[in-house]
Amino acid sequence: MANKTRSIKYTDLFWIFFLGSIIGFILEGIWSILKRGQWENHSATVWGPFCLVYGIGAVVIYLLASWLDGKNVFIQYVVYAIAGSAVEYLTSLFQEIAFGSKSWDYTHHTVNLGGRVSLQMTLLWGILGLAFIYFAYHPLKNLFAKYDGKTNRILVTILTIFMVANLAVSALAVRRWAERRSGIAPRTQIGVILDERFDDDRMKKIYSNMEFIE
Repeated sequence: MANKTRSIKYTDLFWIFFLGSIIGFILEGIWSILKRGQWENHSATVWGPFCLVYGIGAVVIYLLASWLDGKNVFIQYVVYAIAGSAVEYLTSLFQEIAFGSKSWDYTHHTVNLGGRVSLQMTLLWGILGLAFIYFAYHPLKNLFAKYDGKTNRILVTILTIFMVANLAVSALAVRRWAERRSGIAPRTQIGVILDERFDDDRMKKIYSNMEFIE
């Protein structure tokens, strides 16, 4: 009974985001092998295998699962499909505004919205949501309740600090990459360090699927 009434904690959401990002990275890599015959790096960070759109989507799906659990399967599917597409659209929009780039483009799909989302991917998000709620939601709730202790909180704190630093450095590295493409010289020592540590060749390897919008 205690497990049913246990509130959702930050540690729960962090693990969902962290593991969802890694699983998304693996799924995208496998899909690239099946589609193109070779592995492609779909990480959104300079350190580690983290495909953030999947991590964010996993958190949204987990939060929705607490409300949708036990409801009609069609309602669950529709909500997950819409929520997943909203995450994908907003993530794509943020990337374009913040960095002038894009990491996916669905304009080749028959039905799409600005190339950011498509009917095909919307249907897939619904399937992923159902798979999560039926196969992973309750096991994860039980796991989080079982290991909800000091060790878990310390580990999450350490990994949170790492991810914040990872995201900050990744954002700076991508912005500096965009500036180099425009012929802008580094204006600070941080820019000089970024040019040395994250040159164009390294950035192309990390963000192999990223394209700048001219």
